Amino acid sequence: MRPTAYLLTTIDGDVAHANPSATSLLGPSEGTCDELVRAEDARGRALCSTGCALTFAEGEQRDHGIVKVRGQSCRLVCSEVNGAGVVSITPTDGTGSMQDLSERERQVLVLVARGYTSERIGSRLAISPATVRTHVEHIRAKLCVRTRSQAVARALALGQIE
Repeated sequence: MRPTAYLLTTIDGDVAHANPSATSLLGPSEGTCDELVRAEDARGRALCSTGCALTFAEGEQRDHGIVKVRGQSCRLVCSEVNGAGVVSITPTDGTGSMQDLSERERQVLVLVARGYTSERIGSRLAISPATVRTHVEHIRAKLCVRTRSQAVARALALGQIE
C-alpha cells in the first residue's frame, strides 16, 4: 500500500503544498484541491467543490470514508487547521472494513440485516429516517459496496453480524 498523501490548501482551496506521496498520486500540485483530488462517492457523485474548506468549522474534520480518488479506492479525510485546509488521502485495497464503522452505523447495519426499513430503524433508534439513510450511505462507502444488501453480505462474510 502506498503512503498517505497530504495536501495543504488555503481556506479557499488553492493548493499551497503537497507531500511527495500527493505528487505521486495526483501529479503536479498546481490549482485547487477539488481540481486535483476529484473524489467521488460510491454513486459516482463528486465530493469535492471549490472552496469546500470554507464550510468547515474551526478544527473540524470530515472523514469521507473510502471513496474513489482519480479512480483509485482511498480513505479521504479533510480538515480545517489554523485557517488552512488539510487533505489526507490514504490509498486502500478497496475492501473496506467493519473497523471503519461507528457504533451507530453498526447498530443501523444490524437492523438493515434484519430487513427493517429506514422508517422502522429510525423509530427503533429514535432518529429520523433521513438520518438512517445517511448512516446507510456512510456504511456503503466505508465497506466499498453499492447497495444495502451488499453491505449486509460483506458484514456477514466478515462474521460481524449473524
